Amino acid sequence: MGLLVQIVGAGLVIVSLIDIYLTVLFPRLGSSLVSLPLGKKMWRLFRSLVRTVPCKDEKLLSHSGPGLIIVTVTLWVSLLICGFALIVWVDLGSAIQSNDGWTDTNFVSALYYSGFSLTTLGTGDLTPKTDFQRLLMILEAALGFSIFTLTITYLLSIYSALIRRNTFALSLHHRSAGTADAAEILARLGASGELSGVQQDISNMARDLINLLESQHSYPALLFFRFRQAYYALPRILLLAMDTATLIKSALNTEKYRSLVHSTAIAELWGGSLQLVTELSNFFLPKSRSNFHINELQEQVWRKRYYYAVEKLRAEGIETAIDLETGASLYISLRRKWNPYLIGLANYMGYDWREIDPYEKN
Repeated sequence: MGLLVQIVGAGLVIVSLIDIYLTVLFPRLGSSLVSLPLGKKMWRLFRSLVRTVPCKDEKLLSHSGPGLIIVTVTLWVSLLICGFALIVWVDLGSAIQSNDGWTDTNFVSALYYSGFSLTTLGTGDLTPKTDFQRLLMILEAALGFSIFTLTITYLLSIYSALIRRNTFALSLHHRSAGTADAAEILARLGASGELSGVQQDISNMARDLINLLESQHSYPALLFFRFRQAYYALPRILLLAMDTATLIKSALNTEKYRSLVHSTAIAELWGGSLQLVTELSNFFLPKSRSNFHINELQEQVWRKRYYYAVEKLRAEGIETAIDLETGASLYISLRRKWNPYLIGLANYMGYDWREIDPYEKN
């Protein structure tokens, strides 16, 4: 029985170390053993609470990200302490003895001894008497010091990536003059019909988008950081990035602006945005696409959006597509590739679609 208890304890330690390794040292989307499934369950819990607590969704859901980090770190430490406690429990009173003479052999004493060792506070009033237990205490102390260091590094990385995401979101928000309209961004970039410098601006936008893509790959928990203001929302960022690339591909005069339409900057902006929204949707909500069906009414809304964008671009002296019907059909075709994923992601994150896209009512 004692050997079985120690095997269970070793298993808990191994699970904790593997999850820390996959989350902090080898962070990739879907590689987590415990923390990411825990994050999904916590997010469902928060979504359930907002239906019962008399409080606005934004106020409660905005604490989901920090709450997940706290629970994850607590889980790592708890698994290590409990795991090592199970390993040393059977040796209390023999290989581990109290300095006062009598040694309590209950599990609480094992937790006490393990906690002292993991937090590198010393041996307390319980002292290892065998070489194995002395080496085990050193190992636990070394792991404790390493885990605390890695946790701090993880927290700094998470919040650094979060600041970059929020900076990108604010940049898009102000580029659109707070309208959440990609046509406004494009019209301002090409004011007075000059698109010569637009490619560099689009390239900068694409660079920030690719940075966001890799940050989300490395730190999937970023998805659960949801802010009250809709302009910070990840679906809003993706909407503006995807719609900007879609309008450039479909609404501009391809003969005059060929160097922009077929530029690597547009390919990067389009490809990076599409990869991010599809990967997040497939991982966090694999059935999202099948839950949203594009109907004729939806396509009519997109067609109106397209003609509205064309008028805005023309008002700034930007030459638009010669055949507007073909351009509108291309816009709808391109939007079909990403809009269902984006709506599913917005719903999963607790946003009303009108918050993400105020101009679309259907």
